[in-house]
Amino acid sequence: MTYILDYFQHLSNFGKTAIILNVLFFFLAGIIFRYIATPTDDQEKNKSRIRWLRYLNLFLILIYVVDAIINGLTGNNKWLLQLSQTGLVLLISYLFIQFSHAWALHHYGKEKTIDGEEISARTYKSEMMHIIIIAVTIIAALLLLVNIWNVTSWLQATGVLGGLLVILFATKDAWAVDSVHGLIMLYNHDIEPGVICRIPEYDILAITRKISLTQTTFRDLVQRHQIVIPNSKLRSTKIEILNRSGSTGWNDYIEYKIGYSTSGKIVEDYFEKVWELACEKEVSLNIDKKPKISLVEAGDHAIVWRIHYHIDNIYRLKPARFCINRAAFDLQQDFGLSLATPITHKTVSESVIELTEEETENLNIGDTDA
Repeated sequence: MTYILDYFQHLSNFGKTAIILNVLFFFLAGIIFRYIATPTDDQEKNKSRIRWLRYLNLFLILIYVVDAIINGLTGNNKWLLQLSQTGLVLLISYLFIQFSHAWALHHYGKEKTIDGEEISARTYKSEMMHIIIIAVTIIAALLLLVNIWNVTSWLQATGVLGGLLVILFATKDAWAVDSVHGLIMLYNHDIEPGVICRIPEYDILAITRKISLTQTTFRDLVQRHQIVIPNSKLRSTKIEILNRSGSTGWNDYIEYKIGYSTSGKIVEDYFEKVWELACEKEVSLNIDKKPKISLVEAGDHAIVWRIHYHIDNIYRLKPARFCINRAAFDLQQDFGLSLATPITHKTVSESVIELTEEETENLNIGDTDA
């Protein structure tokens, strides 16, 4: 313990400050990303950021541990100062990017309520501001690192800059295409958090949760699992937008096939009772908003009836449909009808005609002549 205190006292003011800050950040990382910088509600992502911050803290602390083991109490090595400054630049850059993202979301994002949950939604302005901040931070960090290690000649070497440009060009398909599409989607405002989308190509009916620069996250309306689609694929397929952001009401319909033997009056009474029973069991259905009954098609085997109804909460689109279907099934016998498509084909019985031997012989002779 005495050795550690002696080594700490021999360090420069910069070294002492670096160690103290890193120890504090190591223990306060959880508080920083859970309560101070909270640009996401993804707990796994928060845990990942906490780990990265602590990795940087350990990197800086280990520099001094290695120096203490190798060089004793000197603490005046040039490489130690350079590594310490490098680590501090990386640490400050990382924290600045994280805090700036939270700031951009706070000032340019939108607070939305999605299925009873409050979230901070990204917008075109917030993402553009975040990109600008990241670019400026990276450039500033690179300039500082070049000066720390005294390699300013690299800036004059076109080979280094050219190599960086080659790397960026080679990896553009991994980040540039999706990022451009993500910005376009944020700018158009067609798909936003809280919007329910139907995507026939991928058999998706889901709530839009988050749009980032590279991908869009949905939550399945029935199974509630997360669905992630790259932005470039999302913009190249057909998307049906069922509601606007902030809108909770929705008009839907269900079709049933009922035989010709059932009169229209019975069908209307039947659906009225179905609606009353469904409203008793589903909170998103309002009994005061009566449904509209329509005869859609007079088919070969049955009449296609359609019940148009209003849902107060579009996020319960599927439960409402399931509830109406169950009520329709339970009440069909009470009204003497069936939801099964009637079989209208008639079986024609064939008469068996017994032929005499003479008639059979004449028939055979006729076949021979032919």
